[in-house]
Amino acid sequence: MQHDFQFSAPLAFGDIERLTGALCALPGVRGVDLAPGGRQMHVEFDEDATSTEAITAALAGAGYAEARGERAGGCCGGCCGG
Repeated sequence: MQHDFQFSAPLAFGDIERLTGALCALPGVRGVDLAPGGRQMHVEFDEDATSTEAITAALAGAGYAEARGERAGGCCGGCCGG
């Protein structure tokens, strides 16, 4: 499954590291695609291993409770070794 999240402010390099670390620690997350200066993050995951709710909770735990999500299209395969 794939899901996009929107942030209220542009992401800095430190945000990228925190978000990637928090999400790649979740079982089933296959890829996270985001860029410094952007406001969007794309997550590809195995819906049998995790959920958008678990991802949203991980975002909140990392300090990004304002992220809004919506189901997404394709993904690059990302940085989680998926």
